[in-house]
Amino acid sequence: MDRTTLALLTHELRNQCIYTEAAFRVFNQSLEQKAVSGAFFAAQSILLSASQIGCMLWPPRARSRKRGEAFRKVLQLPEKHPLNDKRLLAIWEHSDEKFDDWVGRTKGQRIVFDHVGPLSDFADSSVTEESVYRLYDPVDMLLYFRGDGFKLQAIANAISDIYSRANSLHRQFFPDQQPRDQQTDDARQASGAKKVSVGTSKDKAKKKPPAKKKGKSPAAKSSPKKSPPKKSTAKKSVKSKKAK
Repeated sequence: MDRTTLALLTHELRNQCIYTEAAFRVFNQSLEQKAVSGAFFAAQSILLSASQIGCMLWPPRARSRKRGEAFRKVLQLPEKHPLNDKRLLAIWEHSDEKFDDWVGRTKGQRIVFDHVGPLSDFADSSVTEESVYRLYDPVDMLLYFRGDGFKLQAIANAISDIYSRANSLHRQFFPDQQPRDQQTDDARQASGAKKVSVGTSKDKAKKKPPAKKKGKSPAAKSSPKKSPPKKSTAKKSVKSKKAK
């Protein structure tokens, strides 16, 4: 691979990582605001950018595999990786045909679109993973799309790691852009990129103990966001590591 091609790949890879982190922030904000449409809009953006990053590093077509292998070698990325997932790499290819296939496979079944909550919400029905088109499970941090489940926290962690590697390489190729790159990093940190997260079920264990009674009832002291009916959705967010 020539130097110019490597520089351009690095530049685009870094951009896609930034776009994915932005989508994670919109996803978290939408969940906190209970904006279901916004959450799934952001979720699809996450899958789109993550798929593009994956294809740059693990090209599905034979003619580009040598290029992907050389790029991974420079970035020191292993072959086994959360983004090296055939389902993710090909998620948007022939999407209309995949939709038709999904409709055919789920005929006669109860199907689910755009639900925020665990599959156990449908425990009394015949809903299966395959019959789910879009669903986000905030307990297991799983995003279901067209019958497949994706671990969002694993994707977030992988994107942060790749960003760190791509950013280091980017500074070597484009030293004149370092001041602007630093501004981008500062903006990412200020906007919460280091906490781009889809919280885990561990949040339950970190819940603060009830406040002692001092003339007021516990209900008067507790925040609506901490009430049991809301903890499975509103407080869930996907954490990505701070890029060095």
